[in-house]
Amino acid sequence: MYEETFKIKYHEMGPDGKVPLWALQNYFQEAAGMDAHNLSFGWEELSPQGVAWILTKMQFVVLKEVDGARPLKIKTWHCLSDKIQSRRDFVIYDDSGVEVLKGVSWWLILDLAKRKIVRSPKELLEKNKDNPAPLMEPVVRKSPSFEGVAPLTSVPVIARLEDIDPNDHVNNAHFSAWAIAAAPKEVRQASRLKELFVNFKAEVKLDDKIIVNTYPAEEENTYWHILVRQEEGGENREIASVYTAWQAK
Repeated sequence: MYEETFKIKYHEMGPDGKVPLWALQNYFQEAAGMDAHNLSFGWEELSPQGVAWILTKMQFVVLKEVDGARPLKIKTWHCLSDKIQSRRDFVIYDDSGVEVLKGVSWWLILDLAKRKIVRSPKELLEKNKDNPAPLMEPVVRKSPSFEGVAPLTSVPVIARLEDIDPNDHVNNAHFSAWAIAAAPKEVRQASRLKELFVNFKAEVKLDDKIIVNTYPAEEENTYWHILVRQEEGGENREIASVYTAWQAK
């Protein structure tokens, strides 16, 4: 298990003085990278081999909003690995020790040149016996088909240079930010986010043109945000589906 304390920066706060989920997501990613390095499976170790960790799914449960530029403690740990995927859990606490965010993530190792999934190394599988228990029972969400359904909102996005990470694609936190920004304005103003689930289906590269289409989900104050990339020839390819659930402030 890895623990680290971060101090929120002023530029990471929103206009209401709250810290948005995508900022916390970046801190989780930072801690995850440090823990992976301590396990000898970090970016420093994998990059020379031409492989990298890629996210397939993430679940966030928002327990409390974070106010202001204050210290936060993050705990993260490698829960388990099978032949293909690995699970990493995390929890974030405020400076009074109260949980503010917890989540589950699933990862694969990708051969960057061949663009193919690599089996989990036996050295990683051997670490299963030393792993802490899972944080929570995950809820896997799968978006329904919205073919022929008009979206509530359609928000265009262009992948910018500042969105690109060391693996030469858009950092995963931007997917969450794009989805949240595409929620209906009245929902964002009157409610706070309580859950977000991301299914990653394809990477996004520099200058890619993305449309975020938002549809109502089955329960009240829940939505599906379908991110599609505009391909040459006018076709669209789904690159992620994001589920958000909101509750009144």
